[in-house]
Amino acid sequence: MPTKKIRAAAEVHHNDTLLSALEQNILGVILIDELDKIIFFNSAAEELWGYRRDEVLGQNVSVLVPSSLRTAHPQYIQHNREGGQSRVEGMSRELLLERKDGSGLWTRFALSRFSASGKTGYLALVRDASQEVIQREQSRLLLLAVDHLTKPVVVMDPEFHIVQFNRAFAGLSGLSGHDVMGKRLDEALTIPASWTREQQKLQKLLHNNVRSREEFQAVDGSGEAVWLNASLNPIFDKDNQVQNLVVTFYDVTEERKIRDFESTLLSAICNYHPFDELCDILCQSIVSVIGGSQVAFELMSPHRVFIAGEAPPLPGTKHTVTIPLPDKQPGAVLTVHTPAGLGGAVLTERMISISQYMATLLLAQEHSRQQIDSLIKFDRLTGLPNRNHMHHFLDQLILNGEGAAPVIFLMSIDHFQDVIDSHGYAVADQVLVTVANRLSGILRPGQYLCRTEGAEFVLIDQESDLSNMTRVSEALEHLISASFQIDGLSFFLTLSIGISHEAGRSQDWLLSTAHRAMELVRKTGGNNREFFSPELSKAVNERLLLGAALKRAVSDSHLRLVYQPQIYANTGALYGCEALIRWNDPEHGEVPPSRFIPLAEETGEYEEIGLWVIREACRQLAEWRALRIDIPVISVNLSARHFQNRRFPDQVLSVMKEFGIPGEQLMLEITESMMLTDDEEVLRRIQILRNAGLGLSIDDFGTGFSGLSRLARFPVTEIKIDKSFVSGYPEDNRQRSLLEAIIGIGQSFSLNVIAEGVETSEQFQLLRELGCPVIQGYYYSRPIPASEIPGWYRRVSHLPGN
Repeated sequence: MPTKKIRAAAEVHHNDTLLSALEQNILGVILIDELDKIIFFNSAAEELWGYRRDEVLGQNVSVLVPSSLRTAHPQYIQHNREGGQSRVEGMSRELLLERKDGSGLWTRFALSRFSASGKTGYLALVRDASQEVIQREQSRLLLLAVDHLTKPVVVMDPEFHIVQFNRAFAGLSGLSGHDVMGKRLDEALTIPASWTREQQKLQKLLHNNVRSREEFQAVDGSGEAVWLNASLNPIFDKDNQVQNLVVTFYDVTEERKIRDFESTLLSAICNYHPFDELCDILCQSIVSVIGGSQVAFELMSPHRVFIAGEAPPLPGTKHTVTIPLPDKQPGAVLTVHTPAGLGGAVLTERMISISQYMATLLLAQEHSRQQIDSLIKFDRLTGLPNRNHMHHFLDQLILNGEGAAPVIFLMSIDHFQDVIDSHGYAVADQVLVTVANRLSGILRPGQYLCRTEGAEFVLIDQESDLSNMTRVSEALEHLISASFQIDGLSFFLTLSIGISHEAGRSQDWLLSTAHRAMELVRKTGGNNREFFSPELSKAVNERLLLGAALKRAVSDSHLRLVYQPQIYANTGALYGCEALIRWNDPEHGEVPPSRFIPLAEETGEYEEIGLWVIREACRQLAEWRALRIDIPVISVNLSARHFQNRRFPDQVLSVMKEFGIPGEQLMLEITESMMLTDDEEVLRRIQILRNAGLGLSIDDFGTGFSGLSRLARFPVTEIKIDKSFVSGYPEDNRQRSLLEAIIGIGQSFSLNVIAEGVETSEQFQLLRELGCPVIQGYYYSRPIPASEIPGWYRRVSHLPGN
């Protein structure tokens, strides 16, 4: 009896263990009893079907069978129970499971039959196989797509044996599928033994373990030579070892022919072959690409025809295109006659399009050749020799002069940019032509005239005595100074002339020294002549050193500001101060502004200097305000270059905000010539600063070329009378009238007027009598260093009228 209990307990324990194992199995487990009812349904089965076990336990198994099979399913089960063989029993196969929500799920399904106590039941094991089905379908579609590619593709093992290929590769190799499989790629492709270089390219491609590409020639299945561009892509296993090699081939035969055609023709064009030879090359090259065709290239003027190839038998197709000249007029006709049934229609169309472009290049080059001598030697506007011609002429003159040196007169029309700005380029060109004609009219034997660029001319004279140089330069000045009219406009021109002559000197030396001398005249106002000399050369070198020192001065803070008071003429009260920049250099000493300001503008340093002046002036204002020193306004000088910087308004306003300076305490001075600008962006930037309260002053008023309409357009708050109008004799009625007019203009526009350069009592009395509100100059005060302003301010604040 104890033995039976032990055996029963063991059996219970065995059954519990088995059920626990089935419940925890990752596979879906379903048990069906002899009545086809579900007696076990584990958690994995719940996940697969979407049913809870309490929904299916005790139910007929048909609840789990796809709806499309439910009608036939009982017969299958009955047949099996009666001893027949089920199609699924003992097998593992894929079945499309129908879930509770009606969706389908591919599964791997295994069914086993078992007997117990004379009753037959079934055990079903099910797992999710959807990813396997998807991947297999993707692989099938991918292989199908690759097999239908027009590009040949092969897959090789690491020893270059072909393990997979598509139909396009079979066509390329000319082998059947059975013959291709297992062959090495270099055995499947036909490359004649004599094509050593092509074989080397293929071997180089095969022995790469990285993505690579090679272009080589082979023979296709039809026996035709083709160019192939082969792309190799290695496939690596998880250990980073090459598992397979995939090679894709692209037939680039047509592309190669077109490239060779372009290369041949462009090479001939770039090497300046004769035009007739280029026309022949064009025709022959087209025929070499489009075999069996005839090409005709017919020129309009002079009429010529170039033909290549044999006329194909009729019927055929004629492709005709017109080739234009650079002026868009017809220059030639290109005709390509191809035989009927000729393949490669796309190639033909592409070749005709490319040939049209190449033919256009031929005509353009020929047109250029016909004009090139004129373009190289002569200026198109004036008809004078140009710079290239001058260099050749001067070299020959020096070479054949046996040591003698010609005289170089390098001339520049003064203020020519003003002519362009005021009247436009068309009128300016007419002015240049008039000047060129006048200069040409006085040429004597032994003299040579050319236009080098812009408003510059060069006269070369072979007479080198000093008296002749002087006489020629005076004649040039007198000739140009005579007025002339264009379209009803009168012009009065002057020249800046640089003169260079020294025996034994090279062309470069003569031209560069004449240019330096001319630049010296131009920068000192023009309308003069200057002879180059060693002293001038020394001055030029010193100027270069000074420019380098100025760059260091900006970065090393060697600049400082001084402040010249501006005083109300009637009361003596302080109107404001003008901030004036000074430079004391460790090597060059005290450098005057008249010397370094123009230098800063030329070297591009003035923009940075101007920003430094604004910052230093604002900082100084804030410091004085802390000392209870009330300076109503400080003026700073700016150039047009500052307003060409789109960030300039933001930079100024940022500095003012940093030091807490209100707009009314800062006055920006610009030159009168800046009012000539029509740049809307510059005007917008000026308006931004005016909207912030800053004043705008026109410095040196009366010396520029602006009109009253421009004065009205600019948001000006102040004008400064140039000191050239103040100096002189008070009893000069013309000067007095001019001053009175300028002051009247300022008052009529409700502008503050300041007279600069007031140095004597007589000048002060005249200006006060004429009603000039504010004066500035040595009569009242020299520029004062910032450190002395507090003491000066306290002294003058106690004077009468303050």
